[in-house]
Amino acid sequence: MSESTPAVFLSYASDDREAAQRICDALRAAGIEVWFDQSELRGGDAWDNKIRAQIKNCTLFLVVLSQHACARDEGYFRLEWKLAIDRSYQMSATRPFLVPVAIDATPETSPSLPDRFRDVQWMRLPDGAISQAFVDRMRRLLSNESAKEGLASSALQSTPPPRKRRGRWLLAGVGAIVLAIVAAVAVRGYWLRELPSRSLEAANISAPPAFKAPEHSIAVMPFANLSGDASQEYFSDGLSEEILDSFSRLNGIRVAARSASFSFKGKNDSVADMAHKLNVGALLEGSVRRAGNKVRISAHLIDASSGFELWSQTYDRELKDILALQAEIANAVTQSLKITLTQDISSVVEVGGTRNPEALDDLFRAQRQLQQGTREGNQAALALADQAIRLDPGYADAYVIRAKIARNLAALYDPPERVGSRFEEARKDAEQAIQLAPGLMKAHAQYAMVLQDGFLDFRGAQRQLTIAGEIGPNDTSVLRARALLSAYLLHPDEAIELSQRAIALDPQNGPAYSTAALTMNLVGRPEEGLQNADHALSMGIEGVRPTRCVALYILRRFEEVAASCRILETAESQAVSAAALHALHRQDEAQRVLDQTVKENGDAGAFQYAEVYSQWGNTELALHWIERAYELKDGGLVGLQVHPLLNPIRNEPRFQAVVKKLNFPP
Repeated sequence: MSESTPAVFLSYASDDREAAQRICDALRAAGIEVWFDQSELRGGDAWDNKIRAQIKNCTLFLVVLSQHACARDEGYFRLEWKLAIDRSYQMSATRPFLVPVAIDATPETSPSLPDRFRDVQWMRLPDGAISQAFVDRMRRLLSNESAKEGLASSALQSTPPPRKRRGRWLLAGVGAIVLAIVAAVAVRGYWLRELPSRSLEAANISAPPAFKAPEHSIAVMPFANLSGDASQEYFSDGLSEEILDSFSRLNGIRVAARSASFSFKGKNDSVADMAHKLNVGALLEGSVRRAGNKVRISAHLIDASSGFELWSQTYDRELKDILALQAEIANAVTQSLKITLTQDISSVVEVGGTRNPEALDDLFRAQRQLQQGTREGNQAALALADQAIRLDPGYADAYVIRAKIARNLAALYDPPERVGSRFEEARKDAEQAIQLAPGLMKAHAQYAMVLQDGFLDFRGAQRQLTIAGEIGPNDTSVLRARALLSAYLLHPDEAIELSQRAIALDPQNGPAYSTAALTMNLVGRPEEGLQNADHALSMGIEGVRPTRCVALYILRRFEEVAASCRILETAESQAVSAAALHALHRQDEAQRVLDQTVKENGDAGAFQYAEVYSQWGNTELALHWIERAYELKDGGLVGLQVHPLLNPIRNEPRFQAVVKKLNFPP
């Protein structure tokens, strides 16, 4: 049997192995070549590379579908599906390639299946029972006869194939016209789906311009975990983030943010769709297989416009060599994309990393814990970061993570008496990271956030963000931080430009829309603030809801605020709710919301109480809480100069005295 040009590639979920084996045996018995991984994968083969090669060269891609497969959100078989779908977009619409075969009652409308599978005719083999009609159908598909005969006939009916027509002009009379109409109706959906360019051409309408990605742009997609252990997912994700971070440090290349590229994890979007949504010209995909301190990494660079592979390589490495491997991959990719860099890749990529495999593993685990977004997750991450630093005291990345965790705990979870010391810990860690790795962009960015939120040192934050922007001019997280600080410092045009640039660079990055929403609110453009908030919410960014409430309030949509914002468990949204209820003359309700907010937050909500009393017209209490917020170094004071709910008291001498004390830079 030929390995280079198999006739049929058989793809299946592990739960359907027995049915797949029966299908394979029946086809082979009929003399049809089948690539089936149970028998074709021999020791020493580069599994991932070989499967990609077989899918690239096979004649038909037969996918076994079942309720088991639909129920699994993740699995290597889904990567096989995506690779086959991507290849199908390069083929003629009349050529058969994708062959879905359902072995149970799985509906063709199942939402867990790719749209592309619903565009082609299915075969059904109840309980995996093989019929002669099925084998005959596969023979016809391999000879491409079905394309000549039409795709309307059922795969499992044993009716003889239709006779060949004697000539083009034999269809005449009413019967032939009826048949033509029936055929037209039958293929209408297929024609519209598969041949849009021909339809446009026939109607003399120009097709929309082809997608053109920014030059030298790339997305690093989450690498698949092939370790055979779902608990190792944190490691494949962590390594994907490390590789992504490596590219983001190179000045000659634009990289989609982690939040954007990881939003496609577990999905079956085509290469073209993902590239279009991410606004990039190439995708870096791959897989990770780990065994102890050894790891096998397969990486594949795919051109978004053609779908063809530009470069691929499999690496077998020790974990202590991961830093050097990141530089090696970055160098190979930039050469494949014909990018000329002025930087030394190794010196840039390896900044802040470690060669201690245990420390690397601890940091990857810490990152996974942080993603929970809970107090417990932050505390578990802190313990892991502590351990990584004990293992490698020179691990700058670990100090950055620990600073981030401390800032999270201080801002969200710590009691008031612990906040000051926690921010001090965060500052020391950020400073240590910069001392160890002055060229580490994220260390400067994290230091800026600590100075801004914990010490109200806006000049220091501005300096650190400027440095971070010089190191990574296209990093969306830095652009977002700079946009907000510009808004806080009364530079609206700069704030708008930076927030819009972040979106333009990474249009699939939900947090970028959330930042744009807050920016627009602060610069007096609440309509656009609401639009961006809604867009962020549609992308799953739940944290934007308080910002949305503020936009609704500024737009005087008080009923909507009262109905939807008071149930949110943040001091900001509850403060806006209390203000809206007051505006609706529902003062008893407004007072209850404020009382509950005070009960839940104590003095930690000082800035929000000032907003409420400002909107209620109680100037004395509003000023009292502004002064109390200053005593507590409340992080909300960063917005003192621009927050719209404070407009009624902005010109009060006591208010201006606090502004002066904060020493905002011009």
